[in-house]
Amino acid sequence: MISLPQSKKPPAFSVSKWLKQQVLLDQEEMRLCLEWIAPLHIYAVGSILPLESLEVQKQEFLEEYALYISHLQDGVFMDPSRRVISSVLTRDRGAIYPEEIRPNGWMAKLAAPLIQLQHHKFFPSKVDHKIHPMVMSLDAVSWGLQFGFPQIFFDPVQGTYQKTWGDKTFSNAAVFSELLKWLRNHSVPTTFLWEGVKINTPIRLGKNCFKWIEAHPQLKNHGITVRQYSASS
Repeated sequence: MISLPQSKKPPAFSVSKWLKQQVLLDQEEMRLCLEWIAPLHIYAVGSILPLESLEVQKQEFLEEYALYISHLQDGVFMDPSRRVISSVLTRDRGAIYPEEIRPNGWMAKLAAPLIQLQHHKFFPSKVDHKIHPMVMSLDAVSWGLQFGFPQIFFDPVQGTYQKTWGDKTFSNAAVFSELLKWLRNHSVPTTFLWEGVKINTPIRLGKNCFKWIEAHPQLKNHGITVRQYSASS
C-alpha cells in the first residue's frame, strides 16, 4: 500500500501562470533525468484506480516510456501510456491526497503545486509554416512530454495568492528548477527543416535522439527532417 495521506479532503485551490517545457528524450535520458531530480514520487491522475495503484513505481514508468520510444525508433507510432502522460511528479507526498470515488475506486487529487506531465504533440502548419506545440490533432507529431509547473498558487486557507517560484515553501519548485537545469545540459532546442525552410523552435530534443530521430514515422509523413546537432553548432 502507498503511504498517501488519508486525512479530510483539503479545500480546493487553483494555480496559474504555468512554466512549460516540451522535450523528447530517449529511454536512457529519461532514466538519468529522473535520477537527477530524485527523490520524487510519481502518481497517476485522472483515472479511478485501486488505492495501491495510484503511485506509479519509477521502474514501471520508465518501462512504459521506453516502449513508446522503441516504437518511434522502429518507425512505428504508438501513443504513450496513460501511466506516463497522465502523471504528476512530486517530492512532497503531502502534495497529493487520495479521494474515494466508489468502493475500491480512488483518484489522486492535488493539494499543492507539483509537476504535471502531458503528452506533447506539435502541429506543422502549412498556413504560417510554423511549428505549433501542444496541438492534439490527428496530423500532429508526437514529441515526448510537456513538463509544467505553476508560478501562482491560490491558498484557500489563507485566502491569498502566492508566488511559487523561488519560494522554499514549495519544494516542487526546486524540483522543476533542477529539471530545467538537467534539460539545458542534455537536450537542445530543435531546428526542423521543412519544404526548404529552416524552423527554429524552443521544443527540445535529447542529444541521444539525433542518431535515430529520422526514423520518426510522423516526421516522415510530413516530409520534415531535424537539423543534426553538433558541439560547434
